[in-house]
Amino acid sequence: MIKKLPPLLERLKKELPGFLTAAVVNCDDGLTLTELSLKPEIEAGAAAAYLSSIVKSNRKAIKLLANNEITDDIIVSTSQHHFIIRDLTNLPFFLFVMTDRNEWLGRTKMIMQSLEIELIDIMINTYQAKATA
Repeated sequence: MIKKLPPLLERLKKELPGFLTAAVVNCDDGLTLTELSLKPEIEAGAAAAYLSSIVKSNRKAIKLLANNEITDDIIVSTSQHHFIIRDLTNLPFFLFVMTDRNEWLGRTKMIMQSLEIELIDIMINTYQAKATA
């Protein structure tokens, strides 16, 4: 596990009253790099594997339909929950957050966006260090 990632998810949890679970996921294989859940019955790791296929499919569809566009977020809402995926398009990773339906989507997106630069820096530095080791 990358030690700098769990504090990012803890910040999400603190700032979002409707927070349920979050994960940083490798899009290539669907494996979580770190995850945090308030409910033990929510398996963020298992969901991440399925969500990675959504991210990959979305990237292909956007490339086909809107050639130079970049996806910011993928949002799925149900009667009880919001599922927000922040696609780090230039990297093979994404940030996944699940909230209850009462959580304000705008706030969730804003907080996820505010963590994006830090998350990207952590991922780039970690993988550059591995490449040079």
